Amino acid sequence: MWVVSKCCCLPVLAGLFCWGVCDAGESAPDEGIVLETYTVKATRLEATTFEVPAAVSFVDRETIQKASAQLSINEALQTVPGVFVLNPYNYAQDSRIAIRGFGARSDFGIRGVRVVVDGIPATLPDGQAGVDGLDLGSAASIEVIRGAAASIYGPASGGVIRIETEDAPSRPFAETRITAGDYGLLKSQFKAGWADGSWNVLVSSSYLDYEGYRENSQTRNKALNAKLRYTLESGAELTTIINAIDYPVQDDPGGLTAAEVAVNPRQARARNLQFDGGESVRQEKLGFAYRQPLAEAHELRLHGFAVERDFANRLPFTDGGQVRFERLYYGGGASYAFTGEPFRLVAGVELGYQDDARENYDNLNGAEGPLALDQDERVLNFGSYLTGELALPGEVTLSAALRYDEVRFDVEDNFLSDGDDSGELSFRETSPTIGIRWQPLPEFTLYGNVATSFETPTTTEFDNPSGGGFNDALLAQQALSYELGVKGRLPELPGRPTFDFALFTIEVDDALVPYELAAFPDREFFRNAGSSRKNGAEAAINVFPTERLSATLSYTYSDFKYKNFDPGGNDFSGNRLPGVPEHFANVRLGYDDPSGLSLRWNTRFVGALQADDANTTEVSAYSFSDLRVSWERDFGRWTIEGFAGLNNVFDKAYSANIRINAFGGRYYEPAPERNVYGGLRLRYWLMGNE
Repeated sequence: MWVVSKCCCLPVLAGLFCWGVCDAGESAPDEGIVLETYTVKATRLEATTFEVPAAVSFVDRETIQKASAQLSINEALQTVPGVFVLNPYNYAQDSRIAIRGFGARSDFGIRGVRVVVDGIPATLPDGQAGVDGLDLGSAASIEVIRGAAASIYGPASGGVIRIETEDAPSRPFAETRITAGDYGLLKSQFKAGWADGSWNVLVSSSYLDYEGYRENSQTRNKALNAKLRYTLESGAELTTIINAIDYPVQDDPGGLTAAEVAVNPRQARARNLQFDGGESVRQEKLGFAYRQPLAEAHELRLHGFAVERDFANRLPFTDGGQVRFERLYYGGGASYAFTGEPFRLVAGVELGYQDDARENYDNLNGAEGPLALDQDERVLNFGSYLTGELALPGEVTLSAALRYDEVRFDVEDNFLSDGDDSGELSFRETSPTIGIRWQPLPEFTLYGNVATSFETPTTTEFDNPSGGGFNDALLAQQALSYELGVKGRLPELPGRPTFDFALFTIEVDDALVPYELAAFPDREFFRNAGSSRKNGAEAAINVFPTERLSATLSYTYSDFKYKNFDPGGNDFSGNRLPGVPEHFANVRLGYDDPSGLSLRWNTRFVGALQADDANTTEVSAYSFSDLRVSWERDFGRWTIEGFAGLNNVFDKAYSANIRINAFGGRYYEPAPERNVYGGLRLRYWLMGNE
């Protein structure tokens, strides 16, 4: 765990820290803004922002919730350097989050990035992750480790996103929020909280009905979240997490060619209409986290969880084009923490088990056809880790971490008419990290680290072009990362700037990349890509010209290329990795008036990027701007906030998603044109502020 400034919300490049504007409603003394500290839980050891040699960013509640449409996590992550998000509008595919290029390969969902919500893993043992169960309306913070973290989180940890939901305030309340907008947007939310002595309870729910910009892009979903924390007299805490989602409609409009986009960007792909492309999801999750102080500087932590998920989708092809599975995912972990001086450490073990009962049927123009595949897929991940730091003379601190993981895949083929494709695969990895920091001043730090990460193929990516079972030719992806950074705070200068800069080099072997075959149109397979190198730089700066004005700027440079990649006799060595632009940047300007008026102007700049490994198709650079306006006032026990947003202010044409290596040039999913939304939030305090 690290501590990050409360007034912060965007880290700069080094990847280590973040800064931002103080929460609305908090007063600042005459001498300037006082930066409070947050306990950041994305790492295993607690420390202040300047005391960790790694790249971590923090996004606060105001940035996530205030005047936002809350349709995608992309809205909250735009200001974070090193993080590039595609696909915020196709709910059948989920947001594609890439951190320093890890995750860019994903055709749907999140890969290569570890996701944790309220201490409970949202990443499966096989490396798949998703944020479809996340209620942004109750999210209090998002923490991002912008670098390799396998030494503490295990597989699929090229980066880490940890999301914490709100605690209830000291005064009980009930709140409703209604949002409506273009393209049939209607979202209703409810939230209530109560805290009394040992209990802290917060419950939230939401309902979304959204037609979407493109044909066949409707989503309709419901979600319920609850967090209950009980504090014992001994100081121990038990937190229970309950989450349920029901997404009966998540249509998929599919990818278009450039010619189709030019004719009508709002159209769906013809095959997606023919085969009724889309999916439905139901999921329930129960989790708990327990913290028990053992003695001064000693603590025991436990967590456990169970998830049930029913999934069905319709893909735009016949053979096996309808997929169903029933998933049971459960696990837990235990850790011991010692926080003495000058040495601190955390040691722990984690276990996750995934059991998917999968059936594929032929898709007969949207109707279910004959059974094409029936198999049980099981994945077990066991990991043990040790992380610690040692303070040395001269304001120098050394840190290190080591983790051992074993990931076992097992498939039992129940569809034997085409032979028995049952089998097993195992991956064993040891992941070290070492870092050093020099902190000559309390708010100025130089640091460096060497870290590792690895990724096994997911059960979906193990899809075998030859039939059922696993494609056992696939290897785990390996990465070795080198990072140097500097960050600081200069409150004595005009604008009270905070800054963060980082440089990194990542060597990747056996990268997992998608491709399509002419014999299986619209179906993705995966292969290993030899070796590649990622050189990059990240930078961010926050300035506060006055108590009411703020500006946050971030920039990311990504020189990601294949060193050696020769699939099927096509030499792609030296080509740029697809899916991530060489340059992208963000500028956010803010104004907060004591009257309750708040303005946010955000502009995103995205450079050109490649759509395929062969680098035959380059997606042109683009930029777009969004505006948020809100006005909030208290009237007795009522808090009323009206808000509005204007997206794509200048009506720019660009693609919100690029389908990597899509067959037939179907790379593009156009983003909405200029559109508007607005709404009202009403909160009633059940007790006065006596």
